[in-house]
Amino acid sequence: MLTLKKRVLIIGGGPGGRFSYIALRRMGEKSLSIVMNEDSTVICSLPYSVGRKLIPGGPEEEVVDLANSDRLPPEIVEDAIRGVITELDAENHIARGMSTEGPFEIYFEKVLLAPGAVPWIPPVKGLLSDKEGYKQDLTEVMVGREYVSKEKLAENIFVMRGADDARALDAFAEKSGRAVVVGSGAIGLEVVEALHDRGLTVTLVEALPHLIAAMDQDMAEKVNDRLSEWGVSVYKNIQLTEVKPDRVILSDGREIETDGVVFATGVRPNVTLAQSAGLSVERGIVVNEKMQSSHPDIYVVGDAAQIRDAVTGRPILPLIGTLAMRQGLVASFNIMGQTMSLPPATVWGLSAIFDLHWGSVGWTEELANASDIQAFSLTLPYYTREKAMPNGKEGLWKIIVSATDEKGLKKGQIIGFQVVIDGESPLFLTERFIDIITRRETVFELFSHYFVHSPYHNTVEDPYLMLLFAAQEAMTH
Repeated sequence: MLTLKKRVLIIGGGPGGRFSYIALRRMGEKSLSIVMNEDSTVICSLPYSVGRKLIPGGPEEEVVDLANSDRLPPEIVEDAIRGVITELDAENHIARGMSTEGPFEIYFEKVLLAPGAVPWIPPVKGLLSDKEGYKQDLTEVMVGREYVSKEKLAENIFVMRGADDARALDAFAEKSGRAVVVGSGAIGLEVVEALHDRGLTVTLVEALPHLIAAMDQDMAEKVNDRLSEWGVSVYKNIQLTEVKPDRVILSDGREIETDGVVFATGVRPNVTLAQSAGLSVERGIVVNEKMQSSHPDIYVVGDAAQIRDAVTGRPILPLIGTLAMRQGLVASFNIMGQTMSLPPATVWGLSAIFDLHWGSVGWTEELANASDIQAFSLTLPYYTREKAMPNGKEGLWKIIVSATDEKGLKKGQIIGFQVVIDGESPLFLTERFIDIITRRETVFELFSHYFVHSPYHNTVEDPYLMLLFAAQEAMTH
């Protein structure tokens, strides 16, 4: 059995784990091992690699070649272990696992745990194969409350989380004509467009009353309309109850013929290793502002890390790759003895479907109401050019505002932002509202945000002043 002694052990090869490795190496740490259970890749780009329109080379273009990467230190070739940690003995500082080469154990001083999240699939009939003697995979999905090897999924069932998932879906798209996608988050919608680009007839099924849980219904309906314009059938407020080789059955008895089903129904933090190690776990693994778990020598970053929402102070699981990288830097600094804390954060998302771009930050109005937070919303038409210019695009902003000084919020505090723009990216606009919302600014503080006007890029109306006027009016009634 392979036995190693390392000062720092990184568990997980996703964005948080990989960036932590980069940071620790750049800060001079030489005694490192990183254990990863699948090919490193850019997860958010995988649907585009299946669609082939934006990434013509397919899924292999997004796989990180450890030996020739311009992003990773060359030492990672020697430091990386392809496998899984099956036991984390925090008291004795020993990790045991199984690699493609056999069992191993690593003695460590510090652990940086980046286990990520696993795809979650509702427990519907026909989901799992009954074949015997399947090859045990290093990757898993969660079916209901049970962790299951991906190898147990039936032949026509797909998820989208890693390189092998993209490879499988890419091969499916090459030979198939129909697909059902379950779930309408960013990944689900991107898979819809990818398969549509490959010439498949695509049906979208969503259990919630409207698409995109990160947006309110009035904003999400614009996405629904765009899907209809492109010939995608949409079923909302309905569940998929059974999968058969050539069709699916919905909760109202209707059947949809299909060659395969892609589940994009969300993910769950992978907390099994943390639980077995005795770490504090709630919705995710509990950490402080230094990304330190309940054990002083174990740091946690990425999708499994439960942090505090900057807006409300409540625990959240942001599930954001770029945030995992920030968390990795914070953990790495503290492991190296240099104090650093994670800046306030919340949830955010940005994507596009058939050239309709959408973004969201923080809380929706619907979620605020469901959480007994008194809030109101303001919407503002948005134009990407002077109105006289025919090449300008139309969009819509929406901000969610706290109506009272309750539940840790300030009256007038901006707690959420949503945007939909046809044909142009709202990236920088969304980034600006991340800062506004995580800094707990009120609508009155919008006055401190200056607006740059260029006729080619936007209209002359200052949107921050327009929002400020609208908020003042709403708060006086």
